[in-house]
Amino acid sequence: MLIEFAVSQNYWENTRTGQISACLTTTCGKGHDVCECYLTIEYRLTMMYEEKQSLVIPSGGRLYEYDKLSSPIENSDELPYILTADGNNSRLVIAINRQFPGPTITAYEDQNLIIHVRNLMHTDSTTIHWHGMHQKGTTYSDGVAFVSQCPLGHGQVFTYKFKAKPHGTSFYHAHIGDQRTMGLYGALIILERSSTTTSEEHVALLQDWNHDDDADTLYQRSLYGVFYQSIRLPYEPTVSKDMGMYSRFLFQSGLENGKGRYYINSYNHNQAPLTQFDVSRNKWYTFRVISAATLYPFLVYVTGHPKLTLTASDGFEIQEIVVDAFVINPGERYDFKIFTNQSNQNYILVARTLESNDVHVAEAIIHYENVVVNTNPAKPSSLSCSSKCIIFNCPYLSPANGDEICLTYNDARTNDVDSRPDDISTINQEFFFNFAFPGEEGFFPGSVNGRQFVPPIAPLYSQSEAITTACPANCADNNICSCTYTQQIQYGKVYQFTLTNLGNGKGWSHPVHLHGHSFYVMKMGFGQYNSNGFLNGSTPDISCDIGSKGFCNKPVWANTTWNGGNIPGLVLDRPAQKDTVIVPTHGYVVIRFKADNPGAWFFHCHIDIHNTNGMGMAIVESPDKYPVVPDNFPVCGDFTGYGKNKAPSKVCPTTKCPTKVCPQQRENETGKGMMVTSTRLPFLILLGVAVIIFI
Repeated sequence: MLIEFAVSQNYWENTRTGQISACLTTTCGKGHDVCECYLTIEYRLTMMYEEKQSLVIPSGGRLYEYDKLSSPIENSDELPYILTADGNNSRLVIAINRQFPGPTITAYEDQNLIIHVRNLMHTDSTTIHWHGMHQKGTTYSDGVAFVSQCPLGHGQVFTYKFKAKPHGTSFYHAHIGDQRTMGLYGALIILERSSTTTSEEHVALLQDWNHDDDADTLYQRSLYGVFYQSIRLPYEPTVSKDMGMYSRFLFQSGLENGKGRYYINSYNHNQAPLTQFDVSRNKWYTFRVISAATLYPFLVYVTGHPKLTLTASDGFEIQEIVVDAFVINPGERYDFKIFTNQSNQNYILVARTLESNDVHVAEAIIHYENVVVNTNPAKPSSLSCSSKCIIFNCPYLSPANGDEICLTYNDARTNDVDSRPDDISTINQEFFFNFAFPGEEGFFPGSVNGRQFVPPIAPLYSQSEAITTACPANCADNNICSCTYTQQIQYGKVYQFTLTNLGNGKGWSHPVHLHGHSFYVMKMGFGQYNSNGFLNGSTPDISCDIGSKGFCNKPVWANTTWNGGNIPGLVLDRPAQKDTVIVPTHGYVVIRFKADNPGAWFFHCHIDIHNTNGMGMAIVESPDKYPVVPDNFPVCGDFTGYGKNKAPSKVCPTTKCPTKVCPQQRENETGKGMMVTSTRLPFLILLGVAVIIFI
């Protein structure tokens, strides 16, 4: 066993440097029970040719060494590791196996995923969340700092073990602070073992990229605002076409698979290279679109291809919907297909923001293989339709006399083999959760029902006895509390959550993500609009009358006959199933799910800066049925009792480990434990093996 561990350490550098794939080829195949991968997290610089210690610059959609402008860099082995982002200067990025975004992990449903994560960042701790994975029986692998685990410090390794379930398009990303905004994410594709599809696929990860703000700077600006220093004025929030508030942050660039162009003005850009998707004529292609965005939703369409066919949302198949475009919010995933029957040209997969006065885009080239690639295409045209554009997942309602037809989840139906909508036809209990900014300025703090989430000092799942920041009983009608907000639910019951965006803190739409579960979207309710399609009031369906300050910390149905699930307009016939949904400003969403997965599950807005500002909570599901904490699972906490001979945690028996954090040797792949080690441990084991072999 020691020799096997010592040899396996080659995997770290071999996967990090691209000599072998991140997921071992000896595993992860259709006939394998286990899929094992290695991910190394570290800081790197964009626009840097590391092998030659040379800055690179963009021109004509290609890269050149700064002092060798006569010929572009063509080395196919090195180009993938020259990270560009939007090509604007050289800035810090968080890379995974030296890539940005990280390598795509592809596995088959019900495989046992074993993913080793190594943190080589010098100054930051981290965790990885496997967004879309239900983690049944493996709460400890959900990857949320201080909810399901302690963060990984510099040099530490953590092994995540969980079932690859459900199938579909998912992704993995950092779940501490705002590290996703700096690039710590990658695609996670779970295939059906029985799948016989012949459709060819491409994966597109979308991101809004700000080259001025790192994760901590972005958070500070969320508190104090963004200012133009040259003219000494604050940046005014942009609005969407319904005049709902859109963003307090300046959009600088959009990326697809880590590449984009920095626009100097509306039409002139820096000619940085774009991601390229190659297609052949007269074939069906599926595009798996994943939003890893920090803040912005995107309107997605393909130039020259008038119709897209939506086939799945958040990994779950839906009854096909033919549209001109769709809106994707941070945390959401959509599969769509196109038939490549257009003329042989280069087209653009466009993702543009919903800002009414600004045309900001992320772009990727769709290249028909029979023509020369245009590496530097012009800015794509705006969405144009022969009649009214049909758009799915609008966060607003379109006016009757407008130029588009908005479809919402009221119009979607599940078509997934794993969906069981009959399980939630009646409910056992309902809760209301208001996602908003109920401060005096309407910008902060982020909260749910007036509780600004404070992460505990130790994980809710494994060290619940260490929680000291629980919410007080008087945090209710007119108070805003900073605390660890939780809601306990019971195994086997069907719950209805009504998610609202109301009161003093309304105005910004929120994509809300539930860990550990998917849910059925039963109804979307919107605000009130005038004849021009502009918001002029909140939904009349919800009452915020409890509390005199208008915070809406205790929303209820305005009509009490709607209690208990008796809501008119519910989608009871095959409602769509997903795990992230937009809660429209001035409106609400009704979701249902069955509590069948005991654990501590984070429930939060997936806009990073809203989440870190406190717009989240934890669903505590049947703690008496929690999965057993693995042996020697890492523990953390404060240092208040240091030196007072306090008894060590039950998670770390004194007979095995006298310190508070237990290093653990690598277990057999079929074991249940996690692995947290120092990077020095492999060296010691190698030394021991060498001694044994020598003897």
